[in-house]
Amino acid sequence: MEPEWIKRMGNASRTFRRNAYFLCLLSVLLLIEGKTKCPARCTCTKDNALCENARTIPRSVPPDVTSLSFVRSAFTKIQKGSFLLTPSLQLLLFTSNTFDVISSDAFIGLPHLEYLFIENNSIKTISNTTFRGLKSLIHLSLANNNLQTLPKDIFKGLDSLTNVDLRGNAFNCDCKLKWLVEWMSRTNATVEDIYCESPPEYKKRKINNLSPNEFDCIITDFDVFRHLPYQSLSFVVIAQPFTGKCIFLEWDHVEGTFRNYDNITGMNNSYQTTLHYWS
Repeated sequence: MEPEWIKRMGNASRTFRRNAYFLCLLSVLLLIEGKTKCPARCTCTKDNALCENARTIPRSVPPDVTSLSFVRSAFTKIQKGSFLLTPSLQLLLFTSNTFDVISSDAFIGLPHLEYLFIENNSIKTISNTTFRGLKSLIHLSLANNNLQTLPKDIFKGLDSLTNVDLRGNAFNCDCKLKWLVEWMSRTNATVEDIYCESPPEYKKRKINNLSPNEFDCIITDFDVFRHLPYQSLSFVVIAQPFTGKCIFLEWDHVEGTFRNYDNITGMNNSYQTTLHYWS
């Protein structure tokens, strides 16, 4: 007959093995669930995820998903870094949503994204760094939104672009849009035909056919990142001939700031704003 302590050890061993088995099985099930779990208000297949009436942008989707779509969603803004946890995406689509703002670096962390459709939404504001980092982007659509202008250099760094769709926006063809006309004249990407909605003299004119020379603009170029040696300056003159103003500012070496020295008024036919400084 086996000693009692041997029986107890055998029972403990069997209990340990049984518990270990269940823990291992639970870990496998949790791992499988973690890999296949679809975000709330979304429907997922192996490669695609479709989110309808989503209140927020999900922080993650199943790792095999390469196509993510949002339809009739309730969020009002695409925040910075919204897709940092979904780096495998190749296609991203937003249609018939209500958001009106896209932040800077909204799509940062998507090195493989090739197709981005942001159509039939309510976009009014977009940053010039919204699409920063999308080096693989081939097709970009901002069609049918509420855009009246686009910030300069919004397409900077998108070297793979082959097609841009900006149709269905009420563009205001003023000096803020001159850069777009210049960019369209030199880009290799195909830009779908778009039209001016304002001002009246440009209404219904095709932007694709406009020349930069048609924009009679006041040009003000300030190098805001340049550090001037103010300790060596005595005066700064800001000449604004079109408005008939010339402002003299004197550098106060004690206070370390500029103070108004003199103002000269008078009209001139020049349309250039200039800035001069000397010591």
